Amino acid sequence: MTKIAIRLIGIGMLHSFLYGYLVPFVIYPQFGQHGITFAVIVAILISIGMMATLWLGKNKKKNKGE
Repeated sequence: MTKIAIRLIGIGMLHSFLYGYLVPFVIYPQFGQHGITFAVIVAILISIGMMATLWLGKNKKKNKGE
């Protein structure tokens, strides 16, 4: 359970940093709307990757118990 909580907190911190600082103060002034779109896509892909590792780890535990 702690690994899940750590990853969910990590995803939250990533999104907070990304949308609270990086996008409005760094990406938008430099790259405009295309930069924001790219940043959102990257953040979503990272989140999906982190959630996929949770799912894969859960399946490994089930297979070891059999």
